Amino acid sequence: MWKKAFIALLSLNVGVLALAGLWWASLPRAGTVTTPAPQAAGETPATFQLTLGQDAINTYLEYAVSEQPDLAAVLSYARVQFDDHWRVQLGFKMQDRVVPADVVFTPAVAGGDVTLHMESAAIGSIPVPESALFFVFRHLPWPSWIGVDAENANLLIELTKRPQHPYGVKVTGYDPAAKQLTLEITLLPKSLFSNRPSG
Repeated sequence: MWKKAFIALLSLNVGVLALAGLWWASLPRAGTVTTPAPQAAGETPATFQLTLGQDAINTYLEYAVSEQPDLAAVLSYARVQFDDHWRVQLGFKMQDRVVPADVVFTPAVAGGDVTLHMESAAIGSIPVPESALFFVFRHLPWPSWIGVDAENANLLIELTKRPQHPYGVKVTGYDPAAKQLTLEITLLPKSLFSNRPSG
């Protein structure tokens, strides 16, 4: 009886070894393996919402004015205070001077863009009529995504026309009670890696 059990166990072991050998032989050789093609997910934009207060917006404005050539050509500085109206402090570059301006706007959000309707303005402590300020606005070299509607005293921040690489920004809402701006940020993950320093 032990001979039959031994032969059955030996047969089982040989069968397992044979199956393991067949499985091993079916695996591709190291030099012949190609990397699987990435899914289209690398080209699908990642979208998320971000709610920010005035401190975060001012930090971004500081960065944008110093690092983005299209804004740096027009502004020396920009700050905003949120409330029912936005009090915006701007330093316009004119020739080799900086002209300080305090402007009070009423914001309106539509389609991802912001329209700022001017309520009042002052250069230094001198009140400025809207026609004079919009005359200056019209003659500044704004980036293509900032428009001036002098007839209606509106400054148009058309973020949907802003270059969307490496990220796109849309404004989805403003809550005056919470003093927070809600943004929708869209980015292509691939664009993050294309800006990565090599090394």
